[in-house]
Amino acid sequence: MNFDNPAWRNAPVRTGIRVAKSLARRAVPRWSRAVVSYDEGRTVISADLHTPMGLLLYRYGHRDADLDLIGRLLAAGDVFVDGGANVGLFTLVAATRVGRAGKVLAFEPGRAVRLRLLENVVLNGLAQVEVVPSALSDRPGQASFRVFDIGGAGLNHLAPVDGEQGELETVSVTTLDAALIPDDRRRLALIKLDLEGAEHAALLGAGETLRECHPDLLLEIEPAHLRRMGASAEAVVDLLKGHGYRFFRASSDAAGNALLTAADDVVSPSSRPNVFATIDPERARQRGVVFR
Repeated sequence: MNFDNPAWRNAPVRTGIRVAKSLARRAVPRWSRAVVSYDEGRTVISADLHTPMGLLLYRYGHRDADLDLIGRLLAAGDVFVDGGANVGLFTLVAATRVGRAGKVLAFEPGRAVRLRLLENVVLNGLAQVEVVPSALSDRPGQASFRVFDIGGAGLNHLAPVDGEQGELETVSVTTLDAALIPDDRRRLALIKLDLEGAEHAALLGAGETLRECHPDLLLEIEPAHLRRMGASAEAVVDLLKGHGYRFFRASSDAAGNALLTAADDVVSPSSRPNVFATIDPERARQRGVVFR
């Protein structure tokens, strides 16, 4: 139990009841998954109480500075790319902001977690979401993909090595340049990449998109994961600086509103490895994001 979660201060009785119910539900297999409110009631999401994220969603709800930033930056009619969509935390937030006139391309190659993603899309009737069963990299084809159980699916990755736990799947691989049709590129506002080390390869496969569209980016820069793919944090930074990008980290103020702080060092390991990159900070300011 996470007694540091604000839910204990804001609603201690309700939170205590939710924690007790979660323990009881976990003991009964047919009750161990629940549909809960998400994104301040804009959507619902299936919470698997045998996973850390499912427990978090059921007991406390889930709010995060990066999710708040995504919600602030997107508007009706935009196109959003969710690279490494997992069960859909970012996809659901984005889909409600872009609306039926917009589009979310959710890339998720792992079969088991992709089924959970599809479940959440269907639960909310999100026709604007297209789930793509492919990994993102620098060239199309097929590749070996290491997959873990649903609780560890956030660690699924390309370039598996011998001796790891989990199972191997053969997945299709594509590039963003190939996957985005002209109308998608015209309306592309934001790309999120959480690919467990394949972020540099995915950016290499998005060269035309970056040059033509200059979308905002939210990407994980985790040096150890990048090294596994033969890349580095420095390579990611150099590539994006070549396109004119500047780097920031997201946080929240006391009211939960998104804040962006200039990031002078994005290549060192960090407890918050996600980095926001943009060539036009004014675009974020116009959407109500505060810089400090």
